[in-house]
Amino acid sequence: MQNLGNLDNQYTILLKYNYDPGRKQYLARHNQNHNYVVIEFLRNGDINNFPANVINILNILRNVDNPYILHSIQNGNGLLTLNNKPPVNKPYIIYEYAVIFDLYFYLTKGRFTERQAKLLFKKILIGLQAIHNAGICHRNMKPNNILFDANFNPKISYFYFSCLNANNLQERVGTYKYMAPEILSNKPYDGILSDIFSLGQLLFSMVTQMQGFQVATPKDKFYSFIMNRSFGIYWKLFDSYNLNLSQSFKDLYMRMVAFEPKKRPTIEEILNSEWMQEINNLNEAQLNALENEIRQELHFRTWQLMPEFFPNNDNQQHDYISNK
Repeated sequence: MQNLGNLDNQYTILLKYNYDPGRKQYLARHNQNHNYVVIEFLRNGDINNFPANVINILNILRNVDNPYILHSIQNGNGLLTLNNKPPVNKPYIIYEYAVIFDLYFYLTKGRFTERQAKLLFKKILIGLQAIHNAGICHRNMKPNNILFDANFNPKISYFYFSCLNANNLQERVGTYKYMAPEILSNKPYDGILSDIFSLGQLLFSMVTQMQGFQVATPKDKFYSFIMNRSFGIYWKLFDSYNLNLSQSFKDLYMRMVAFEPKKRPTIEEILNSEWMQEINNLNEAQLNALENEIRQELHFRTWQLMPEFFPNNDNQQHDYISNK
């Protein structure tokens, strides 16, 4: 892998990630312990110009021991030498290594079975529950912000819209298609309950490869049926897609994207919902078999989307970069 430059002569810059043009992220390797990391360079200026609450949140999350959260390692200002250009001082955040692909990337190649989605979604729920327990609401839960590690475990990332106070929030932040109706109507909102709403949209995408609606307002034809609790009419709109969705999935989804925030389930209720019972009741051998099935599926989708990652352009086991 080529050497593009270095940061503070401590990290060698190896590769620029191009999957998100709005972010300057690079794969790098520590020069002493040889661990791989992801370095994100911020706009010119001191790190203190970056929202203080975000830096505070990243620091808090470093102490949250959960495998489904993308942790930052450090942040600060450093001397960046890149592409043989003169060194410049740059603010940065260094994250633990994650494979460059996100959930949105994998959904471009198809939906997941409900059974596969249950296990992946359970891990996302456990990660978000740990974030909420740390007093943080995410406020931008969507497939693009779910990365994967080398073992294809999901990791919640992108905390730039996150905040510590979940109650009586005012800022209209997030991604339009995943915003709760109370945010879109500029009303004060609860950040945790709005996260549950966004999770509902994320889950729908995992199981159907579609959006449940475009925007959570009365003007949206699909969401208007949800608001009016015309659930039968709503699901008939999807009849032509032959989705064969279970009733327990439909019931859970409707609760998660309810118009009234207080009618949405808690993460604990979702984890113990009827839809989740199949996963909760698996024995160790069954769980390992499902884990392997999901890894093989994601591995195959990686090969479909990025065949250049595989030698000889065939679907053989790819040696993902690992710090192990």
